[in-house]
Amino acid sequence: MKKTLLILCAAAMLFTMCKTRDQREKLLQEITQEEQKIFSKDHMLTLEESQRLMDLYVLFAKDYPEDPLSPDLLFRCANMALNSQQEVYAITLYKRVYDEYPDHALRPVALLNQALVYDNMGNVERAKPLYELFLETFPDDPYVTDVEHLLEMVDKSPEEWEAYMRQLDTLMLD
Repeated sequence: MKKTLLILCAAAMLFTMCKTRDQREKLLQEITQEEQKIFSKDHMLTLEESQRLMDLYVLFAKDYPEDPLSPDLLFRCANMALNSQQEVYAITLYKRVYDEYPDHALRPVALLNQALVYDNMGNVERAKPLYELFLETFPDDPYVTDVEHLLEMVDKSPEEWEAYMRQLDTLMLD
């Protein structure tokens, strides 16, 4: 009896694993088809198409959070949200990549993008600590110098920005 029960449990687990793999592949195929359609030459992207693809990206990450593709798809989704003027949603997705995937290569960029979006929205109170966290967490990142400059300028007025840019132009000409 125990042996039969064990065999039935093993068969059920195998069936579930195969079903999950098939569902994953079907979802990835759907994502690929949408991407090919949307990003094809001369295609005019609609808001509905953009939202559909973003929904598929998030669904994949929800259903398969441990999948190596999940952080990449969330990052793509964040970029699409940003391009669709959904800044708050983009920040949320960049934050997910940063928080949920500590070993992923996109983690530094996800943190930096959060700061940049806040900065572009004029939310210095949220941008500045993220720039500082970036410098503290990723001191060897290629963007460190850029972030240091951004941090210097985050509180500056438009006039101060203009003066800073003139100073940079002068330095570049020397």
